[in-house]
Amino acid sequence: MFVLNEQQVSFIIADIRRNGIEMEELQLNLLDHICCIIENEMPPDQNFEEYYQSIIPRFFKKELREIQEETELLLTFKNYYAMKKVMFVSGTISAILFATGSFFKVMHWPGAAICLVLAVAIMCLIFLPLVFLLKAKEVKVKREKITLSVATFFGIAFSLGILFKVMHWPGANILGLGALAILIFLFLPIYFFGGIRNPETKTNTTITSILILGAGALLFMIVNLRPSHQVDYLRYVAVEHLNQSYTVATAQNNIRYDQLVGDSSKSQMDFTTLKNSCNELCNKIEAEKKQVIDFINAGRDEKLSNEQIFYEYSNNYDVPNNLLFDNMGIPTPQLLAIKQDITNFKKLLTEKHNKTSLSILDTSDSNIYGNPEQGKTTWEKAKFFHAPYELVLTNFTQLQLDIRIIEASCL
Repeated sequence: MFVLNEQQVSFIIADIRRNGIEMEELQLNLLDHICCIIENEMPPDQNFEEYYQSIIPRFFKKELREIQEETELLLTFKNYYAMKKVMFVSGTISAILFATGSFFKVMHWPGAAICLVLAVAIMCLIFLPLVFLLKAKEVKVKREKITLSVATFFGIAFSLGILFKVMHWPGANILGLGALAILIFLFLPIYFFGGIRNPETKTNTTITSILILGAGALLFMIVNLRPSHQVDYLRYVAVEHLNQSYTVATAQNNIRYDQLVGDSSKSQMDFTTLKNSCNELCNKIEAEKKQVIDFINAGRDEKLSNEQIFYEYSNNYDVPNNLLFDNMGIPTPQLLAIKQDITNFKKLLTEKHNKTSLSILDTSDSNIYGNPEQGKTTWEKAKFFHAPYELVLTNFTQLQLDIRIIEASCL
């Protein structure tokens, strides 16, 4: 067994200190481990310094100072490894939920909103805060800690902004613009002017800053934080014009009913039944339209006007879909009742008013997207399933107008 002399022990302790181990207790522990290995394993004819250099890499991956850094983290951050594990697990779950929610959103499948909300919640409340806490303990320079905190704040604000925009929640524009402002006007200057001072990182910092600036501009363009109100206004005008046509048709039919009073050549009972059936059916459809609008205004101190709703909820699939169908895509009883009432109304028209051409009130199954190769779908799914807010209102109002047109033809 080889026995180390005092000079060799001094050489080892000096080398440990030279490699960045500053804690005295850690120095002594490392010295004891290294000495035990050398005395037990070094061959008698082996050179001491060569053998020492061959065994010292057993204690680190890149450099010996790693032991000091990990020891400091354990002493000052007792739950370091548990938090690191939670960070990786939460980040993985969040990424999976993001991918799943995005795919479901594109396909308009139920569950997309839940996946996206959970993904952003885990990202903003668990993953990003843990990344900041763990990385802040590792960096020593104050500027790097500031950069890290600004980047974390940007990540949280931007994730929330995207979620609010996708879910059509109020405040999306403020969060999105605020996040991009933090990226361009706060994070980028700190990162750029801090990095170019170091000759070793100057080139990489410049290239990265250009990429960040370009990415920020692209995100601003893709997110479309300020959509064109002209398109939304045109949609609103089209629906309002349809509503006005329905109102005029209703008024004209009521005038005709008044003119029929006292006309002995007409069956008053049949026309009273017709009027009541039309009014009842149109009122049920109006109640469904009102439900969609009331759902949007629920909980608001100041109710949105119809025009404001078009600006805020244009292309929103979730609100009407969640009200008219369940999670399995099955229509609500109210929607099925309207379909049945239309069938009964058509039967009344055929029996009492000799109407046989009623194609505008057709509720039979139809080809999916008009393509026979894709199979059949029901009337309610063809009209309202996964349809945006403005199209749902348009289809409901058009149905009311069609009823009034048929009613007028009977008078």
